[in-house]
Amino acid sequence: MKKTILLFGAFMMLLSISMNAQPILSPTVISSSGGFYTDGNTLLSFTVAEMTMVQTFIQPTNMLTQGFQQPETDPVSIAENEVAQGAVVIYPNPNNGQFNISYYADNDNKYVVRIYNMVGQVVFTKSIVAEIGANTIIIDIGQYRQGVYMLELMSISLNGKKNSSIHKINLVY
Repeated sequence: MKKTILLFGAFMMLLSISMNAQPILSPTVISSSGGFYTDGNTLLSFTVAEMTMVQTFIQPTNMLTQGFQQPETDPVSIAENEVAQGAVVIYPNPNNGQFNISYYADNDNKYVVRIYNMVGQVVFTKSIVAEIGANTIIIDIGQYRQGVYMLELMSISLNGKKNSSIHKINLVY
């Protein structure tokens, strides 16, 4: 008998709650950052720094969604290193001793790569002949100690004119 009375009381409480519920749930965003936007046909709700879990509770007259709301994925990409004329790009930097030097050559000059330690001693030298256009040199100095090194890329033209650029390299293991 007590169980029947408790069951009937619980049923009546749920019935009264559902009758008093609003037929339309007004959207509200509660978070550290985010917002809500509507324009007649479209509803947009966004939040930042919430859980990555989504829970949705649906009843005939209302819907409640908790958690991270992200209906579309935003692609993430890293742009390719494009070498502008006259620019030198060293990547990755910092590195583990293996890195690339990309540069643009106006003519087929001879290039010399020198790497100096912080005392000023030359620890690595490599000579190459560049092709006209974009060039990439692959360097491996993984046998050297972790630290900061200076890289000099020097071009030597056919008439002997030298042009050099200095770049910092960080070796991290």
